Amino acid sequence: MKYAWGWYYVNIPADNKSQELSIIAGTGLSYAGEFLSVMDARFYDIRLDEKTNIELRTVKVWDLSFDSCNDETLQRFYVERSYWTNITDSFGNATIPLHQLVTLETESYLITMDFNSVVINYNRLLSSFTSYVFSDFEGIGVSTKLLIVDKKSEKTLRNVTVKSGGLEYGYRFNITVPPAPK
Repeated sequence: MKYAWGWYYVNIPADNKSQELSIIAGTGLSYAGEFLSVMDARFYDIRLDEKTNIELRTVKVWDLSFDSCNDETLQRFYVERSYWTNITDSFGNATIPLHQLVTLETESYLITMDFNSVVINYNRLLSSFTSYVFSDFEGIGVSTKLLIVDKKSEKTLRNVTVKSGGLEYGYRFNITVPPAPK
């Protein structure tokens, strides 16, 4: 099992702070030992404007789910990955998704972040652990279509494409890390 995880980021700065927007979200699948087994954790922090902040944390262990959301209930937190491509570098071959669609839905809001990247958006970061290497592909300057709908008023709050999205896709990778250059 790869134990894949991802990070997602969209920021829209503005001269008027009341119009700024920031979204950070993350997902992760991890092996937490024999007792807890595999855990699926997700979080997000959304600043729609200077007054509206939505936060969520959810952890799934076995068949149990533990959620915390300040907008009543989480209805959906889904990541769809597609357009898989192979990347070859000095560490070997890896496969990453060039398209990731993140859907966040609460009682009041429906938010989609549609990340469409190209290979040159990415660099690879490696973290060596005792028994494995974690391979993290960080994409910067990714074209991202952002849609935010206020479900209660049925009003579209944002429908914009930004060229400054950020995302990561990482997983356990079976390689031997080469020695550092002298």
